[in-house]
Amino acid sequence: MVKTLTRLGIATAATAAFATGAALPAQAQSAFGTATSTTTGKAAGTAGLDAAKALATSRIDGRLETLHALQLAVNDDSRLTASDRSALSTLISGDISGLTSLRGKVGGESTVSAVRADETTMVDQYRVYLLVVPKVHLTNAFDIESAVDSTLQKVHDELAARLAKEPGGGTATEKSQLADLQTQLQNAQQAESGKVSTLLAIQPGPDANAIHSALSPLTTAAKNARADLRKARDDAKALHDELK
Repeated sequence: MVKTLTRLGIATAATAAFATGAALPAQAQSAFGTATSTTTGKAAGTAGLDAAKALATSRIDGRLETLHALQLAVNDDSRLTASDRSALSTLISGDISGLTSLRGKVGGESTVSAVRADETTMVDQYRVYLLVVPKVHLTNAFDIESAVDSTLQKVHDELAARLAKEPGGGTATEKSQLADLQTQLQNAQQAESGKVSTLLAIQPGPDANAIHSALSPLTTAAKNARADLRKARDDAKALHDELK
């Protein structure tokens, strides 16, 4: 009987010990689960911040690459006037400096919302693709057209001098061609007049539609001037052939 009780006591103690031992791992598991969840949350947050920084940095780098290409194009383009080259160079250099600083700021941000705010600054304060690129291209177009206009005006004056020596001042067709040549040159000059100053005065900002609206008539003016100069060139060629 004593042995039986002893065995029973041992069995009971063993059962109790097992029950207690089973409970402890469950408590430990709960605590470990909480710690793991917190660690996982922090890791996910860090990963999200790193991804946001990487994306923002990539977007800034794309703009910097574009600006450096524009800088080379402006420096190498002999068709730009000295004043327009200077204005564009100043604009581009300033944007490169500003975006380079912003790139460093992005790298030091501690929240995703701060990175998003930097991206808004990147777009609204610089407008590289929407505004700076058109400024360079349209300024180049207007300066080329102005130079062509001056060249064709000299051609017009030479042709007018030759026509004046013809009997009766030339035929009706020749006179008409000379007159249309001058008209087309005047149209081109009117389309070009003051446009570069207006273009360079457009400022970046959050309203993309307003920038589009400001650029649209300037783009149209450049196209119109090009068309006028082509007509003037055709008139000059036709009149030159008549006077051979």
